[in-house]
Amino acid sequence: MKIAPECAACLYLQLMKTLDHRGVTDQTPIQRDVMLSLADQWSDYDSPAHAIDQMYQVANHATNQVDAYTDEKVRANALAEIFWRQHPLPLEDLAGRLAYAASANIIDAGLDANPEHLFSQLQEAMDEGLGINASSQFFADVPEGSRLLYITDNAGEVVFDRELIRALRHQGYSVTILVRHHPFLNDVTRQDVRQVHLDTVADRVLDLGDGFATWTLSPEMLESWGQEFDGFIIKGIANLEALSHRTLPHPALFLYRAKCPPSARLAGAEWNQNVAWRQPS
Repeated sequence: MKIAPECAACLYLQLMKTLDHRGVTDQTPIQRDVMLSLADQWSDYDSPAHAIDQMYQVANHATNQVDAYTDEKVRANALAEIFWRQHPLPLEDLAGRLAYAASANIIDAGLDANPEHLFSQLQEAMDEGLGINASSQFFADVPEGSRLLYITDNAGEVVFDRELIRALRHQGYSVTILVRHHPFLNDVTRQDVRQVHLDTVADRVLDLGDGFATWTLSPEMLESWGQEFDGFIIKGIANLEALSHRTLPHPALFLYRAKCPPSARLAGAEWNQNVAWRQPS
């Protein structure tokens, strides 16, 4: 997804919330450094994901904090486990678990670092179901028995990813998951995978090293994905920004909540709808 006019305002709002969370009282010098850094490269960014990564590089250096969301991630995973136990879906309900996974993308520490507040909105989001649903087309192109790469997004929602993956494997798919190599906001890392026992559900757990932060995927990497997998399920806005405009070797289903106008426009959705969007061939 290319940078849209709204992206600058969204990045600035996310920076303010991040600095508030980190207890920065005089935010102006950091805001200035971030804006100067982004302005110098804005026209060259491949997607909003690259701009966000640059913003956090500056903010992390200025605040001397690399992983400021550890406690929120642990709490979000714990709250998600409680929610799932209270609102389980049958293993055979693949459609319902898809909707759950997309709805759970509302859990985003970059926008709200209070897990309890986010989970207070989760039930309403899940009651809405999928506003855009191209999953039947995706699964027609990627039949049972295929090899899927599932690209994860945030802690908390990873519990619902786990339950979707459990249903996919029940349908006969093999599922490899891809996670962050190092902490970035509340994105899923191997530690989160172990905490929610997703490593016992997925066939494999992969990461792409430091390059995963900015999706510096080489043509050789994409070619290897084409040989190793038959389709992709891609979670969240950041991964949508980084991958939706790339030519992927096989069908891709993007699961997310359209939390910004550009992500809604891309799928023809309304703002804040839950989306299962299939990337056009």
